[in-house]
Parts: sequence; C-alpha cells; structure tokens
Amino acid sequence: MKIKVTAKNYPQEVLRSGMPVLVEFFAVWCGKCAMMADIVDELASEYAGRVKVCQIDIEECEILASEFDVEVVPTFVLFKGGRPVSAASGVLNKEVLIDMIES
Repeated sequence: MKIKVTAKNYPQEVLRSGMPVLVEFFAVWCGKCAMMADIVDELASEYAGRVKVCQIDIEECEILASEFDVEVVPTFVLFKGGRPVSAASGVLNKEVLIDMIES
C-alpha cells in the first residue's frame, strides 16, 4: 500500500521509519507519473512489510520538493535510516527501482 506523505507526516513516515522508504515525488498532472503508477503499486505490494512506498505531491509539499531539488517528476528517492541513499528521475524500468531498493 502506498502512503501519501505530507509535510506534517514526513518525519514520522520517512525520517523515523524502521524500514527503507521509497519516496516518489509526483504531480497529479504528470503523464509520466501516471505511466509509473502500476509499477509503484506493484512495488508497494511486493515489498510490503520490508519497504515502505510513499508518494509526495510536489504541489502540496513544495518545501519537500525544493529540499530534494526535484526538477523532474517523477523523482524517486530511497531512504535508509532516515537518510537519502539514492535517487532517480523519469520513467524508469521496474528493475531500476528494484536495484535501488536492494542495493
């Protein structure tokens, strides 16, 4: 299950998470984000209980988007121990995201 992250729940859901967190910075109007939706859903299901999958709407959370210099959506950032460890942007193969998660 994907978790919608806002500035309010970001510390709890991402920074203090006991497991790795894959964050997708997206926008409702973004066609490429829509193209990634099925893959993100699959990852949320396949990694349930091992990796938390979250989404941050860049228009609702402009502060977080600017903190991570998000200029392209979708942008994916993997957090481990509350720290960003890798990132990738654009339409990605599922394998690219799996490599991020499992590295």
